[in-house]
Amino acid sequence: MFEVAAALCAGLGVTAAVLAATAAPLAADETGRPAWPRRLIRQWWAEEAALAEGAGLSARAAGTVVMLQIAFALGGGFLAAVLTGLPALFAAGAAGAVASVRGALAVRTRAIRVARQDAVIESVRMLRQLLETGATGVPAAIAILGERGPAPLRSEFRVIAATSVGRRQAWSSARQRIGEPLFDLLAAAVLIQGPGGGELAPLFADLEASVSGAQEVEREARALQVQARSAAAIIVSLPVVFLVVLSALRSPYLDAYHNATGQAFLMAMLAVMAGSYVWMRHLLVLPGLQRVRLGDA
Repeated sequence: MFEVAAALCAGLGVTAAVLAATAAPLAADETGRPAWPRRLIRQWWAEEAALAEGAGLSARAAGTVVMLQIAFALGGGFLAAVLTGLPALFAAGAAGAVASVRGALAVRTRAIRVARQDAVIESVRMLRQLLETGATGVPAAIAILGERGPAPLRSEFRVIAATSVGRRQAWSSARQRIGEPLFDLLAAAVLIQGPGGGELAPLFADLEASVSGAQEVEREARALQVQARSAAAIIVSLPVVFLVVLSALRSPYLDAYHNATGQAFLMAMLAVMAGSYVWMRHLLVLPGLQRVRLGDA
C-alpha cells in the first residue's frame, strides 16, 4: 500500500510540475493582481445567487445560502471525522453535507419550474379557448388571464394588460423575470402576430401542441438525468459508507489508515473519487430548451 501511495503522489507531483511549466503566465488586471481569481469568485457568486433565486428566494439571499452551506459543511465534516476516527473523511462529510443543502434547493427549484411550466401551458390553452369563441381579442384575453389565469403568472399578465404603451417592453420584462423557454414561445406568438382576434386561435392551438410536446420531452430527459445522477452518487458514496460501517465496528482493516501514510493515501483516493463524480455529472449535463430571442422585444 505504501508503494501505491508513493507512486500516486509521485504521479501527481509530476503532473503538477508539467502543468506549471507549460501553463501560460497569469493575466493581471489594473491592480497588478491575477485577474482569473476575481472572475472565478464572481462566477461562483453568480451561481449561488442563481441557486437562491431559483429556489424562490431573492438574489440577496445568496449570502445566507453560502453561510448555510458552510455551517452544514463544518458540522458534517466534524461528525464524519469523530465517528470514524479518520480525519481524512472530514472532506467527505463536508462535501456530503453541502450536497444535501444544494440538493434540497435544487428540488425546490425544480418544483417551482414545473409549476411555472404547467402555468404556461394552461395560459396557452385558455388563450386558445378565448380566441376560438371570437368574442374577444388578444389584449382582452390577456386581461382575463390576469384575473382568472394560472396563479403563478397572474401578476405578469396583469402588468402586461395594464400597459397600453410599450407592451413589447412589458413582454420582454416578463420574459426576463420568468426565464422560461415555454413562456418565450407564448410571447413570440403574441408579439409577432399582433392582436388580430379570433383568427389567431389556430396559431395558439399549434403553440399549445408544441409547448406540451417540448415540456414532455424535457421532463422525460430530466427524469433520466436524475436517475443517472442518483446512480453516480450511490456509486461514489458506497466506499465512504463502507468506511463508516467498518469504523463503527472497530474493524482492524482500518488500522493502516490511522497513520500519516494511510491518511495521505485515503485523501488521494477520495480526491480521485470526487474528480470522477464531477466528471460524471459533467457528462450528464443536459442543455435543455433554448430561450427564444426576440430582437424587437
